[in-house]
Amino acid sequence: MNNSRLGGLYVLLMIFVLISKQTCADTWQQAGSARFLAEYDSNPTLSATYLGSVRRALVEPEYSIKGVLGNNELKTGIALQIERSSDESLSQNRDSPSVFLDWVHKRQGSEFGISSKYAEIATRDSVIDGTGTVPVASTRASRIVSARWNKSMSERNTLTVDGAYEDVSYQGGTYYDYSSKSGNLRLDHALSETSTASLSMTGEKYLPDGGGPSSELVYALVGLDWKVEQIEFNLQVGNFKGRNDAGPLGGASMHYIGQRTDIVLNARRQVTSSGLGGLVKVEEANGNLNYALGPRSNLGVDLGWRRNHDILINNMRSTVGIWLQRNINPTWNARMNYLRTFLSGGGGSGVSSYIVGASLIYTFSEF
Repeated sequence: MNNSRLGGLYVLLMIFVLISKQTCADTWQQAGSARFLAEYDSNPTLSATYLGSVRRALVEPEYSIKGVLGNNELKTGIALQIERSSDESLSQNRDSPSVFLDWVHKRQGSEFGISSKYAEIATRDSVIDGTGTVPVASTRASRIVSARWNKSMSERNTLTVDGAYEDVSYQGGTYYDYSSKSGNLRLDHALSETSTASLSMTGEKYLPDGGGPSSELVYALVGLDWKVEQIEFNLQVGNFKGRNDAGPLGGASMHYIGQRTDIVLNARRQVTSSGLGGLVKVEEANGNLNYALGPRSNLGVDLGWRRNHDILINNMRSTVGIWLQRNINPTWNARMNYLRTFLSGGGGSGVSSYIVGASLIYTFSEF
């Protein structure tokens, strides 16, 4: 992203903050953070023909502000990832920004909100498009506008309607620019104080730039959320139907919160838009453990597995990570981390890499 465009984003946000600070509001709150990271990546391109390793330095500042004006809540923020690499042929220097603006209007028994966001990211770091081998210079830019309305129909029933429009473009690589439109209708029914059932219907349309063939998708899900003492469960089961394909969808998750241990497990199967060429079926499973070694130290283990598969795409990525964090004081944390990545399929069979990093994190919040 060029400096003038980045500067323009900063100027627009600062003008908004200055104006809003002077506006009559019930409350204004702000939050910010900055992460300073140094890391070593043994194989940043995940290439089967090993090309070399890199050292990277990253600075990631974030700032957001929230105001409450009667029944309205306004929140905006900006973030920037500044990355510098020891070898740009393997990992490029980047300045990747993101900005967002959210507005929510609350009334008794109902809520309506509009959200917008612009974000740039290295394609290798995106969830779906980054599963396989990704060109070094590839960048993904997304623009999202969404709206959401929910209303309590009765003491036990809540109706939610939402829609979104997303436009995605790429620089570098053989990805396809596209836009997508989606709409969702969901009904929640409280079975008891600890369990809720849901029924949702969703439609999505994929529109590639340049006049290529579009794709349409409709799916329905039945869900159940319930809590047993310190454990929260979620289960969703359903089916999707596309123009030339159909099949099961859904997922399950568990969240355990103990005195010193926090465990999250989840698995799901979904169909989503991507720059890989249309709608892609994704299967994934993740596990996260956070264990308090003491009042100021935490140990974490993160496990991940993801598979993209379609007519032309079939690749799988798995990750194993471990981290140790020390709270220096209420605003400063230090962390060391290790991440191992394995890639198979998509022209990268048997490829692996590891990342070792150390970071210093500053945070403050009035929220």
